[in-house]
Amino acid sequence: GQTLGVLVEIPQDAVNGTVGQAVLLPVSYRVSSSSAFPVLFWWMFENSSHPIISCAVQNCSLDAEGAPKTCSANSFSKPAYSDRAELFPKNASLLLRHLQLSDSGVYTVTVQPPSKSRHIALTVHEQHVSPEHPGEGGGGTAVHIPCYSLGACYCVILLILQLLFHLLWLRGGHQQQGRSGQA
Repeated sequence: GQTLGVLVEIPQDAVNGTVGQAVLLPVSYRVSSSSAFPVLFWWMFENSSHPIISCAVQNCSLDAEGAPKTCSANSFSKPAYSDRAELFPKNASLLLRHLQLSDSGVYTVTVQPPSKSRHIALTVHEQHVSPEHPGEGGGGTAVHIPCYSLGACYCVILLILQLLFHLLWLRGGHQQQGRSGQA
């Protein structure tokens, strides 16, 4: 019989993300013909025994290079990832939302038939500055002073200095007048 081929490509084997944000683990696949469907694929995290999400892609139309254009698909996600993971049947990419530090690690996508696996390493970093919660994130305590507050302080300091110089000048002028009167 004829071997139906599925070519799986990963443009990046390492991806970075930030806590609380979303990240895309990019994948693409092409098939030798539309008779290769259904194509099954699933994403695993590290050495887990259960997929994060799996999908059966069926009835796809293909572009000239064999990439799926329109498909029907059924996907299933692990309950812990149901609101955080989204799979794109046209290219097998995985979108992870609301990242946590514990999401760092190696993700494996497996496509079948035939069984082919590819790996992507995800590194999740802490937020350094969070506009919503300034005290969280960078590890240290940061003080955020709005620009208008700094400008107002600067103006007040200049006015005080100008007043002091003016008073010193007046005082100096009176002393000179007193000295000139004594001579």
